[in-house]
Amino acid sequence: MSTSTRYLRILVYVIIPAFACSQAVAQSDTIENGKGLTRNMIEGGKYQGFLFTDVKGIRLQFSGYVQADFIHDFMEIGNIHAMQPSTITVPGVTAGNTAFSVRQSRFAFTAYGAPDYKGRALKAVLEFDLWGSLNGSPRLRHAYIQHGKWTFGQYWSNFMDDDNWPNIMDYWGPNSYVWTRQIQLRFTQQVGASMKFSAAAEQPGGDLSIPSTWKSRTNFPDVTLAFQKNFGEKNASHVRLSGLMHPMDYQNADKDNKTDIGGAFNFSGNINIGKNDDVKFQFAYGSGYAKYSEDISGQGYDAFASDKGLKNINMLATWLYFDHFWTKSLGSTIGYGYLQLNTPDLAMPATAIKTTHYASYNMTYYFTGFFKIAGEVLYGKRENRDNTSGEDVRAQFSAFFKF
Repeated sequence: MSTSTRYLRILVYVIIPAFACSQAVAQSDTIENGKGLTRNMIEGGKYQGFLFTDVKGIRLQFSGYVQADFIHDFMEIGNIHAMQPSTITVPGVTAGNTAFSVRQSRFAFTAYGAPDYKGRALKAVLEFDLWGSLNGSPRLRHAYIQHGKWTFGQYWSNFMDDDNWPNIMDYWGPNSYVWTRQIQLRFTQQVGASMKFSAAAEQPGGDLSIPSTWKSRTNFPDVTLAFQKNFGEKNASHVRLSGLMHPMDYQNADKDNKTDIGGAFNFSGNINIGKNDDVKFQFAYGSGYAKYSEDISGQGYDAFASDKGLKNINMLATWLYFDHFWTKSLGSTIGYGYLQLNTPDLAMPATAIKTTHYASYNMTYYFTGFFKIAGEVLYGKRENRDNTSGEDVRAQFSAFFKF
């Protein structure tokens, strides 16, 4: 049975009957149309859904959104549904493509249990989107439990900043975004009213370029630490510093089991510089952490095999975005991302990525606190180790309705 079929059976046999015997409470519209419907609010799960009460003493919330994307690329790119510069054809090809998609649409179930005898809150989240196939099959995004200070399951990595999303419509976002979901065991401690510390053991495994006679293994989990300081009016601004230790386990052609260590830091933030203006940024640097990259994860850029073992690939990943609201119903976002690998210094193939670039600008109109439309223009570029390159310009129109 396929994964998508299993998900659908869960919906039919377990969740939907529970809804049928419960009481629904609909959400109400927000006063500030735009600020309640930004990408940051959506990705962080900070908006209400529909509450179903009296289901065996557990409050159950159903939420999500439908997003329709209409995309035209003026040059050739592999990922036709999201601007992913690493998939741009090199050398560039001036062959356009048009794609219509609803794959960003998603839905989530959130369960709230009564606090335990020590007053510790209990919450569980199961979230899917339609990114599982070109036809829109369900794909698991989040599946986690929160009990007081502890988080168990699949959620945003502790190495990334989950509260500084640029207000963009493109699914992929800046090429240099440290953005990934990891199965993890996380502890979070509030330090005073404006600071928190978190530590996590996260899903093991390296993103390695190795010959067929070698094997990637998973012995040791990744370890992440993060400190976040909130400040400003209502503590709405923050800066965050996180660190990563990334063991990469493998077996070489001689059947020797070895471990290589990658590591990186990530400095990021979301700063309100006025009632209607936000600056969001990230600066990450280290070696062997491409697994955490939005653009190149899964392409073997943590490390590559040499005669003496693995050599880590250094990576600089930085971006800067500016969100502005002209009125409560009209907003704009502009920004740029840059990713650099030290592949020219290593004996890697000529077609290995050296740099990628990403830039975008949009105008978004918010009809209500539930519905918005946006026009977005994007630019991407890929440059290889041999200095050949390719580019793409994309125009995207999107309509979005949350529930």
